Amino acid sequence: MPPGNSTWTDPVELTLQSGLERTFREPYDALYFLEEEWPTRSGVAYERAKRWCRLAIETDEAADVARKAFIAAARQAGMLAGDGEGRGNSAGGRMAVA
Repeated sequence: MPPGNSTWTDPVELTLQSGLERTFREPYDALYFLEEEWPTRSGVAYERAKRWCRLAIETDEAADVARKAFIAAARQAGMLAGDGEGRGNSAGGRMAVA
């Protein structure tokens, strides 16, 4: 598979403060959101998520790490509720903005 075609087995689902629900299935979509729509463009987790998403897009070898980094950045920005893994959380499988 050429670089950039990796998808996540478990998508990351966010509910934004506006009520809009967003589902991220791959590092490319997560990186776009991080760079263009992220509410706070600072922090260690934010920078780490961008770096891992870029690497996953370029090599297809870091998709799982990129997903975990994206979840950590969302937590740091106050955007996730529950376990952050898309299942078994208090938001019924959705990760909601705090």
